[in-house]
Amino acid sequence: MFGYCLAVIRRVALPALAIGTVLAAAVTAVLVLGDGTPWSGAAPQALAAGEAVVFAFAAVLTITTVVSAARTARRYGLTLGPEAVTLPSVREVRVPTIEGRTAFQLTDSVRYVVEKDPVLRVDEVTAFGHGILDLTLRGPSASTVFVRVRVTTGPKETAAVVEARPAATYKLLDAATCWAVARVAEERVARALRAETSSGAL
Repeated sequence: MFGYCLAVIRRVALPALAIGTVLAAAVTAVLVLGDGTPWSGAAPQALAAGEAVVFAFAAVLTITTVVSAARTARRYGLTLGPEAVTLPSVREVRVPTIEGRTAFQLTDSVRYVVEKDPVLRVDEVTAFGHGILDLTLRGPSASTVFVRVRVTTGPKETAAVVEARPAATYKLLDAATCWAVARVAEERVARALRAETSSGAL
């Protein structure tokens, strides 16, 4: 949790500094041009106002993000870490080559497992084909996550890459939901591929 908090602070620091800088410049302009305050007197007041805004903005955003992320992690039975801040959230599954199964068949198996899973709550399958599965999933608090699964087969191993990102651009701070959904989807994909491995062995 502590590592996640630090990662969130690093993420919100730059936007907070940008807002504080703009506010400090605006306050300076108002004091100098509007009230006739000399630059030497206006600068400290403007900097103080900017620092206060930076601190307040970063604190509020960090607290709300961490609280929301902790609630999401609890819902999915996960432990928050710094990786939950990264977008897109990417997970990878690798298993030995599954004999007698094409990428299309494996993707179909993955789709079946994901669609039947009550935790993931599939909203819509937007693409399905040879090694391609795109879908939108409903996360907590009515958030929607776009998930892309790519299945590839090779002579030695079969790999599946799960990538999750917010379906809406204004939800970019909701990275923890994407991370949680990607983690659960990774487990379901691994389950589907392991089942195919067992079937192929038989």
